[in-house]
Amino acid sequence: MVTISPEPIGINLNSHKSPPSGAGLFFSGVYLLAGLVLDGAGYSFLEGTAFFFSLAPLFLMSAAGFLDDIFEFPWLPRLVFYSLIAVFFVFFTRPMGFLTEPEFENFNIIALSLSILVLLWMTNIYNFMDGIDGLAASQAIFVLLSVSLICLFFGESTPSPFLYFLIGPLVGFLPLNLPKAKIFMGDSGSIFLGFFFGIVLLHEIDVSIWCWLILLGVFLVDGTSTAMVRFFQGQNLAKKHQSHFYQHLSKSYGVWKALMLIQCCNVFWLLPMASLCFLKPQNGGLIFIVAMLPLLVVHLYSGAGQTKPHFFREL
Repeated sequence: MVTISPEPIGINLNSHKSPPSGAGLFFSGVYLLAGLVLDGAGYSFLEGTAFFFSLAPLFLMSAAGFLDDIFEFPWLPRLVFYSLIAVFFVFFTRPMGFLTEPEFENFNIIALSLSILVLLWMTNIYNFMDGIDGLAASQAIFVLLSVSLICLFFGESTPSPFLYFLIGPLVGFLPLNLPKAKIFMGDSGSIFLGFFFGIVLLHEIDVSIWCWLILLGVFLVDGTSTAMVRFFQGQNLAKKHQSHFYQHLSKSYGVWKALMLIQCCNVFWLLPMASLCFLKPQNGGLIFIVAMLPLLVVHLYSGAGQTKPHFFREL
């Protein structure tokens, strides 16, 4: 199911190719350095031993992505490396996101396997979705800000610095990445962000796994539905294409309008549904399904996985 292609499958739709790739190392490097400095100063950046076992894989993923931006390694060695990092992280941190009860002894092989697959799939999805200027960075900012606001307004504790300390570097990066981009984040950024969100949702940092999945809904539905349609059509999933929903939006309405439409969906649909999920945790799975169904219908009807959109006008 998981296929890491030599380049992000959602290729950039802009005609210019001069901006340097690999600039994602900027925000990932600043974030990781800040975490080390704060932890060394005694500030609680992340509780427990999970600090090292979270930051070390993130560093390795970002470094590997940066090297791939330069040397463009084949997809199979990349997949093997990412899988080993995912196994390392899951084995040492024991995420509980897929367990019905939080007891350590109930962590079984099914939960272990699901956690590894989720990490790989989230990493791959962010690689898929980093295909138009500003999308991956703005989506990450939305998700992190939303979790922080949910905690501040509805929670009983302040947001984890493990989350909100990433917002600053991303905000600094975004203006240079908006259309027309002066820099591209490349794999050093998209691989880092995908693995990061895999970590926080599996460990349910600040909010439940269902809240995280809802806030990431646009990426999850677009990446998954496009891959499934192409798979059932017998297409090569490792081959570059332009059949994502966001790519149809961009080709039909332009990059800026595509970004605005996606953020409108985030703010006016997914954020309220995630807030409801936070307030009604016992109904988290049901709320997740209700939140995703309209997105799935729109994505499939619009032609996700197809060469041409079904109903968007061509300019």
